[in-house]
Amino acid sequence: MSEPLVYLNGEFVPYEAARVPVEDRGLQFADGVYEVVRYYDGRPFRMQQHLARLVRSAAGIELPLPPIEEIRQAMDALVERQGLQDAAVYLQITRGPAPRAHGLVPDPRPTVIAIAREARSVRPRPSLRAVTVSDDRWARCYLKTTALLPNALARERARRLGADDGIFVRDGFVMEATASNVFVVFAGRLVTPPLTNYILAGITREAVIELAAGEGIPVSEEPVSAHLLYQADEVFLSGTNSELGPVVAIDGRPVGEGRPGPIFNRLLAAFDVAVRRAVPAGARSS
Repeated sequence: MSEPLVYLNGEFVPYEAARVPVEDRGLQFADGVYEVVRYYDGRPFRMQQHLARLVRSAAGIELPLPPIEEIRQAMDALVERQGLQDAAVYLQITRGPAPRAHGLVPDPRPTVIAIAREARSVRPRPSLRAVTVSDDRWARCYLKTTALLPNALARERARRLGADDGIFVRDGFVMEATASNVFVVFAGRLVTPPLTNYILAGITREAVIELAAGEGIPVSEEPVSAHLLYQADEVFLSGTNSELGPVVAIDGRPVGEGRPGPIFNRLLAAFDVAVRRAVPAGARSS
């Protein structure tokens, strides 16, 4: 596979030619925000929601953004120029280059980077094994920033324990996984932890809640005690890159019957229909 194009500060450049200054604050301080948008059949899924979250995240760290329409057009152009149909576009915006100092930059020159790569949906979805991990992240997880070292360490801990992912637990309650939201099924009822400062408002999470309502599946947002994970009939994760993923074991204990359950299968089928549905007129720039 050839290396992707990179959108860098208003230009489309070859991957090997893309460079940022060594004192970019994204490198020095993880001073930046990001989004990942999936494209299906060449069309973005929930672009407006992604861009709205980008704006919220940037406001949360006092980061000025370029015009949002420019960002949208750049992401679309990356997919179109490379002839991609099913793709994931990674967008990152940092506060830009400045001499290293802990205070914010008075007049920042944000660095804007976007990369599009092919991303195919794998069906059937691979079953996942998870472990619970103590949540030692910062208190602004609701902002989608590039400060993801605790997430990376938790994912590595899970790998070393023979699992695929870690589920963060704080004060005895489930928060989210390392890069996705958590859903739990009890007797046909779908539950997901409510949004707090420790949980990112996942775009796919929102879609799942809407799909569940459309399928007639009772759904609620309420605190989930960690010990209830072992009593659940089903557990699954949701995320932009991972879509929906069934968890069949947690901390070495089987979830339900140890295989993807009926609620998960119904929602995955509904999700697959939703992402292939035609985007309404005007929802995508050209």
